[in-house]
Amino acid sequence: MNVISSFSGYLYFLKKIKLTKKKKVIFYSESKNYRNYFINLINALSKNDHITVTYLTSDQNDMDLIEQNIKPIFIGNGFFRFLLFIFLKCDMLIMTLTDLDNHEIKKSKNCKNYLYVFHSLVSTHKTYTHNAFKNFDIILTNGEYQKTELEYCEELYNLPKKKIINTGYMYLEKLKRERENNTNLKRILFAPSWNKLRNNLFNDHSNEVIDRLIDKKFIVTLRTHPELIKRSNKKITFLKKKYENNENFELNTDISNLETLNNSFILITDNGGMALEYVLVQKKPVIFIDYADKVHNNFYEKIKLDALEDKFKKRFGFTIQIDDLKNIDLKVQEALVNFEKNKNLINSFAHDNGVILDNQTLNAQKTILNLLD
Repeated sequence: MNVISSFSGYLYFLKKIKLTKKKKVIFYSESKNYRNYFINLINALSKNDHITVTYLTSDQNDMDLIEQNIKPIFIGNGFFRFLLFIFLKCDMLIMTLTDLDNHEIKKSKNCKNYLYVFHSLVSTHKTYTHNAFKNFDIILTNGEYQKTELEYCEELYNLPKKKIINTGYMYLEKLKRERENNTNLKRILFAPSWNKLRNNLFNDHSNEVIDRLIDKKFIVTLRTHPELIKRSNKKITFLKKKYENNENFELNTDISNLETLNNSFILITDNGGMALEYVLVQKKPVIFIDYADKVHNNFYEKIKLDALEDKFKKRFGFTIQIDDLKNIDLKVQEALVNFEKNKNLINSFAHDNGVILDNQTLNAQKTILNLLD
């Protein structure tokens, strides 16, 4: 069924592109969960009369209309996606998927610009692979810290020079717009990061963390990263079955649902960029479980720059050792009390590290229109 649907999408795309004489801007999303990271930009660019915006997706659950004139086109993950990208003709392809041309998605000689948009606030040189951004032509960064990191690595490893432009993290606008003050002082958000290491917090200790929290009379929402659904689906199925009759447990696999961020009073995680988003927007504390660090760049130790997520963790995070989970309730109370002392310094931390906090979509829109001209 997916093959037939992706073939139909492929044919529809060819017909649509052939009929337009305008500038062709194409967005590609690997799944529904990544739509949020550039939905504002899609809406903004679609209002320009000189551009045709097309949205390609590999997720059949990602077919809801965007505006009135943008119908998502399903191209799947197989042969027809490969074929489409190989012979793609466009002025600009925008995506959140890294490692372009290093996997099954290859660059086309007939696509003038490949542009990367970040789906996280973390630094570029620790949790991303060494060549994650090598083959892009343009990168819209969340702030000066990422621009500095990318240019540093270009120089250090003689990587191709790119246009690197600070525009800001557009997803923050969505988080701020949909933030609601309906915090439940018993609900904890548990959102472990994904990790290429087989031995990671989610695989090894997620049920122990959940058990401890429920035993302490907390309500637990487990929010899974999209990569965990692909890489650890058996574990998710196990947890879903184990807690299916427990009213103090909730499984949240749809990260477009922001209700769990709004109604939780604290986040527990181990690594990843969600902690930065949570503190910046929700202004609520984060506890980090010290288990396995998230390092996906084999050259990370040679890059003499501190990662933003590590600086943030030291400044605003509260850490508990994996063998001290029996005292998790005490750590929660400590975090609640002490976080209030530093709460007003969060935005200053962002500014000091070059994170752009305003007008992100407008910045990106202006940049792309200038580049197309």
